[in-house]
Amino acid sequence: MIKFFRSRKFRLFLACLSLFMLLDMVQSTYAKYVSSASANGNFTIANWAFLVNNQDVLSNSDFSNTITPVFPGTTHIKSGVISPTSSGYFDVTIDSTNVEVSFDEEITLSLGDDNTVTDLTFDSYSLNNGTPVSLSGASPTITTTHLLSDTQRVNTYRFYVTWYDGQDENMNNVEDTEAAIDGTANVEVGIRFIQRVN
Repeated sequence: MIKFFRSRKFRLFLACLSLFMLLDMVQSTYAKYVSSASANGNFTIANWAFLVNNQDVLSNSDFSNTITPVFPGTTHIKSGVISPTSSGYFDVTIDSTNVEVSFDEEITLSLGDDNTVTDLTFDSYSLNNGTPVSLSGASPTITTTHLLSDTQRVNTYRFYVTWYDGQDENMNNVEDTEAAIDGTANVEVGIRFIQRVN
């Protein structure tokens, strides 16, 4: 039996066994934990949806048909029409109920491209039946900030206009008369919504 333990085959077997055990110990000593995982995450995108006079302006930005001018008339001017010295108003209601970010709102008023009544002026505006605020210039701009925390999400702007007739008017009486025959009195309302990031 001693001869067997001293034989070359036994020594080779013992060397292989030792090598195998050594490799197993080295592998477990230097092993690294390796694992992997994957997942899909869905994020909810903030709503950005505005209604102007009940019209979705993201799908149809021309809300011309929703503006209804009101000219109450006087003792000498029929209601519903405009002529020199008449005053009236129109409303623009902006509904931001479905907007989920803070934003700035810019409303710019100007005379329409085909307007021929150059004495048409923007006098003032009121917000939600508040105190009228004077306007100046041919194309006034109203800028309002709406924070996400605001509870008032539907705002109505009332814009007051006048066919000015006075000392520094642009049109003389002949031009006023011509405008009454085949003139056009119209205004343009531009609205921009800009997300606030700070």
